[in-house]
Amino acid sequence: MHGLKTDSYMRNEVWQRRNLVFVDKNMNRWPILVLAASLAGSVATQAQVTITSSDMFNQPGQYYRAYSNGTNTVPVSTLLGTTGGPQAWDFSTGPTDVTYRFNYIPASQGTNGADFVARGATVAEQKIDEANTNAQSFLYFKQDPTAGRIDYGFYDPSFSAAQPEAVFTNGLQDFPASIHYNGTWSGNTVFESIYSDPTLGNFPMQVTYSATDTVDAYGLVTLPNFGFLDCLRVHELVTYDIAVDLGGGYQPLGTQYALNYYWLSPGHGIVVQISASDSTPPPDSMPNGASAFTRMFAMYHPAVSNPPPVITGFKITMGASAALLQWNRLAGVSSYRADYATTLTPVPNWQPLGTTTSNFILDPAAVNPANPRRYYRLVGLP
Repeated sequence: MHGLKTDSYMRNEVWQRRNLVFVDKNMNRWPILVLAASLAGSVATQAQVTITSSDMFNQPGQYYRAYSNGTNTVPVSTLLGTTGGPQAWDFSTGPTDVTYRFNYIPASQGTNGADFVARGATVAEQKIDEANTNAQSFLYFKQDPTAGRIDYGFYDPSFSAAQPEAVFTNGLQDFPASIHYNGTWSGNTVFESIYSDPTLGNFPMQVTYSATDTVDAYGLVTLPNFGFLDCLRVHELVTYDIAVDLGGGYQPLGTQYALNYYWLSPGHGIVVQISASDSTPPPDSMPNGASAFTRMFAMYHPAVSNPPPVITGFKITMGASAALLQWNRLAGVSSYRADYATTLTPVPNWQPLGTTTSNFILDPAAVNPANPRRYYRLVGLP
């Protein structure tokens, strides 16, 4: 889980959440191609990268290694960049105080894994400090073909030594099934833990967690050993409303905030995460520095052996009253969603045209001379 910590211990965990995601390798959601419907002909293009399940770490046997800072705060305001793009981020250098290894294993093999399997988890992310292999934590999740990555909780002694296990009251949608520039999503859940006071002892604690994510920038990222890669940057604000039961029921204790930036790259998943936390929302520029600065430098992420099929035979026929969009049917697809855009640069302004169970759809607006050039894409739905 990302950032499920109060200010004193959030730093050790914020990177853990963002490293496997989305749907399984048999993903049944297929963005196909972009075509222009106009008398001038057609165009195929893509403005920014899209991250899907095959780019992320979500299969048993995969792993990656990453450098991170220790307990020190790291100045990062000159590294974050701005919104929009294209731009370049250089993370070839940075703190190397700690080296983490993230292994992906069946959920049943993680500590207390049966409790999370019973809720629906199928995969566990095992986080290990390579200099202290006894320091381990686990995040439990599944990949849903439509909803994306769903988290069910975590086991982490650094979060609470008195109660390392935290089971979410509801599955948390951590990532959607597809991530693209200008995409947004949010999630929330509640879990129980133990609040430890060195003087007063242990008390039941309830944490209400919520997060809002926006893909706000894109460009190139430079990493140790990998060189430069295409990437998207995600801005995430997390809120933790904390309540403690001192004997008369849960009473509010306070609210903590975490600001996370993370960079996603095709075929590499999350390659960098920078995080800050405070009792008020940290400024976007992180002027007080970051509590976590983590960079990938090695991985084992074999390519998916059976890539998703492609819809073929897409063609556009202009008529007197509409443009006719047609394509070949594809086995395993129950319906098709058609989107249109009037511009592809700097960002496609995709809008829904319609959904159909047939292999064609009409666009009456395409023949209006007053309308600008129109572009189309198809998505097969399971």
